[in-house]
Amino acid sequence: MPRSRILLLSGATLTFLNISVVTQAQYPPSQGYYPPPCQAVTPGPVRGAARGAAGGAMIGAISGNAGRGAAIGATFGGVRNAVRRGSARSAGACY
Repeated sequence: MPRSRILLLSGATLTFLNISVVTQAQYPPSQGYYPPPCQAVTPGPVRGAARGAAGGAMIGAISGNAGRGAAIGATFGGVRNAVRRGSARSAGACY
């Protein structure tokens, strides 16, 4: 039961985070637009790891093991933000 709840909450969170990305993709930038540096557009992997650790500790505390949840959340958060930055760079949203 707790695993299904965690999977459901994780899926809902990822869905809500992607809504803003889809909205931005519908409107292309105007002419003469120069993309900003990636540091200004996307948070770095360390910030993602910190947010992931906080969220993972909270979910881990609910399930009974906050340390393990924080470790998993930090790993997932860091990788997620690194992938997000790489995707933004390859899509031309930043340089």
